[in-house]
Amino acid sequence: MTETALLFGVFFIAWFFQAFTGFGAGIFIVGILSLTYDPKTVVVSSALVNLVGTLTMALLLLRSVRPNVGVLFTLIAGSVPGIFIGGKLLMLFDRETIRLIIGFFILLLGVYDLAVQGLNLKGISMKENTLFGVASGFVGGLFAGLIGMGGPPPVVYLNQVEKDVDVFKATLTFFFISNILFRVVTYNVLGGQAYFDGRIIFASLFAIPPAIVLGLKSSKLVKPKRLKVFISLSVTFLGFLLISL
Repeated sequence: MTETALLFGVFFIAWFFQAFTGFGAGIFIVGILSLTYDPKTVVVSSALVNLVGTLTMALLLLRSVRPNVGVLFTLIAGSVPGIFIGGKLLMLFDRETIRLIIGFFILLLGVYDLAVQGLNLKGISMKENTLFGVASGFVGGLFAGLIGMGGPPPVVYLNQVEKDVDVFKATLTFFFISNILFRVVTYNVLGGQAYFDGRIIFASLFAIPPAIVLGLKSSKLVKPKRLKVFISLSVTFLGFLLISL
């Protein structure tokens, strides 16, 4: 398989999954490409790649739905300091150790959300309030700055407080846009521009748009309850994947 075909395939699968569930592109992009590219190059370059994807997805979603603005602002407020701290740690510490710690944390998050969604244990679910929103945004920003995967904490929070799947996706998408913009600025301030790779960014431009269209249409065929359980399983799988890589 040529390098271009590999990149196209990874981006297509990643963004089909993100459009289907509302998150997850970083799972595939960072997890797979880090096997053949320098992890810091993948994390930094994927920030621009995912910006293209989130903007495309936002434009498509806005035709029929609006994000939950109140939840969105609390997530963004928490993510800003989290991204800066995560970006700082990325430049200073061993990424493999950090990956394992985050993997265990995400695995526990996934199991917790699966208990809420799959077993209907609503008594232990998070509520829509400022504290949960800011905390979820901060941890998501920290993870994004560290390993380019900031989705799971806000995904679990929104999966529990937002009933409408399309509003869930729209709110996450706008959170990711702000998240990525702050990441790009942070990486540049900290000298991360040396890790941008034009080959990775170029290949994404052809794979992402058709993947998003197909993913959004496919998700309409699944009942919202089943999709929410699938999202919980996906978070759990991500934690397991990070630990086992």
